[in-house]
Amino acid sequence: MIEAIVIACTAAATASLCAYHLRKLRIAEFARHVTRGSQSQHEATLALARAIFSEVKRGRDPAFLLPLLASLGGSPLTILKAGGCCSGVHRLFITALDTLGIRAAQVTVYRRDDPAAAHCLAQVRTECANMLIDVDYGVCLQHPDGGPLDLAGLRSGVKPAIHPFVFDRQASYADGRPSRAAGYPDRDYYRFDYHLSRTANWADTLLKRAVYAALLPITRGRVDCLLLPAILEWPEVLLAAALCWASILLLAARALTR
Repeated sequence: MIEAIVIACTAAATASLCAYHLRKLRIAEFARHVTRGSQSQHEATLALARAIFSEVKRGRDPAFLLPLLASLGGSPLTILKAGGCCSGVHRLFITALDTLGIRAAQVTVYRRDDPAAAHCLAQVRTECANMLIDVDYGVCLQHPDGGPLDLAGLRSGVKPAIHPFVFDRQASYADGRPSRAAGYPDRDYYRFDYHLSRTANWADTLLKRAVYAALLPITRGRVDCLLLPAILEWPEVLLAAALCWASILLLAARALTR
């Protein structure tokens, strides 16, 4: 019985990794197309951000395979086709940048009075410097003096200057709501407490809050600043890893009971 389960898990993990490889090729094709003609990583980053801002519809992130796996988030290719929320839009952005050899990771900004209603951005490392970009709203977050800004700067208390980088396009919604121009609306939700910024939204579910409480002392607070590699933005990879661990645990349990 255990052997059959292990074989099934291994087969499913292999299929998931194959899907990851094929879907990454599609994302790479999209990224190369919209950044054609860019002369630098900085230009390519902004070209990709503008394309995603205007071409990807906003809505709920699509579940990965089954509602049971919704916590893994949507696949980047599905988000490209069907749309997503701020976390999905930046997942697509980060994985597309990765295919161009540009490093990026998610950053989450909070409001103290409602930490569960967090908002995702991306920190991008180009040949120039770190950039903080909100592709969902078409804006860059810069230092007030006009220089670059990163997660460490936000956490140190720097209040960013918000500058749009999209001027001739609008973002559309999957549910038919009116499209919107770049920039944050003048509402309380967008008045973030930037010094609370982290690399993930640890406040939206009980499980995440419990995991965060465990990781915080283990990492001595560094969990708030640990920028995740782009490969972890792929639910296909996360599912394959989980299935492999399950197989290992089953084999270990059988060995211990003999």
